[in-house]
Amino acid sequence: MKKINILLAMLSVAAITFTSCKDDKDDTSNSGPAQPGTVTLDLTNVAGTVNVDETGATSYTNSSGESFTVTKLKYYISNVRLLNADSVVYSLPDGYFFVDESNQASTKLSFPNVPGGAYTSIKFTLGVDSARNVSGAQTGALDPANGMFWTWSSGYIFYKLEGTSPAATGGITYHIGGFRDANNTNAIREVEVDFMGSSLQVDGSREAEIHVLADVLKVFSTPNTISIASINFQMSPGGNALLIADNYAQMFSFDHLHNDH
Repeated sequence: MKKINILLAMLSVAAITFTSCKDDKDDTSNSGPAQPGTVTLDLTNVAGTVNVDETGATSYTNSSGESFTVTKLKYYISNVRLLNADSVVYSLPDGYFFVDESNQASTKLSFPNVPGGAYTSIKFTLGVDSARNVSGAQTGALDPANGMFWTWSSGYIFYKLEGTSPAATGGITYHIGGFRDANNTNAIREVEVDFMGSSLQVDGSREAEIHVLADVLKVFSTPNTISIASINFQMSPGGNALLIADNYAQMFSFDHLHNDH
């Protein structure tokens, strides 16, 4: 009888120990607050459903039925912000990003130390703010060597599209810039890309990538119809530049997110 009591006591201790270990495991399974992580904005320049080809070998057709090729595509992005479901804005570190289709590394923008959490949209400025425009030639992304600076007007080109078209003997040259509201030449545009019900999860080493498409066809169509036969050359601020600026503000659309561990 004594041996039976000892055995029962041992089994009771084992059960308590097992339960205790199980509870500890459950407690540690709670991940706690999301940790800061790196967010990547991956921009893919497209023409409709296909990637932009800067070699000039691929022909596209705009909304006016005009065929054209692309030989150069560049633009500036700045003032990048993430918004969560409560529309709380987190401004990513101050920076200017030069996107150049001929350099695919430039189409992937990386932002470290973003606060952990779930984000539902991204905002950014297409262009260079007035403060930098009046500061003269600068370095890094804003280096004039990138071919995006008007030395004759001490201002930056925000968007550059060049190519060829049977609709225009001289081809296509759109160099769009200008920032002075008083002169009605402000081509800076704000862009917001909503994640369409998905959320970007930022948490430590977890992969957090935003994939966005930039459709060059919309530069000719949305909201303003731009005919190459009518406007094939624009290299100064003004009315036609503003029409194109309104269109390039609409060229960005959500593709997908990567939220893998």
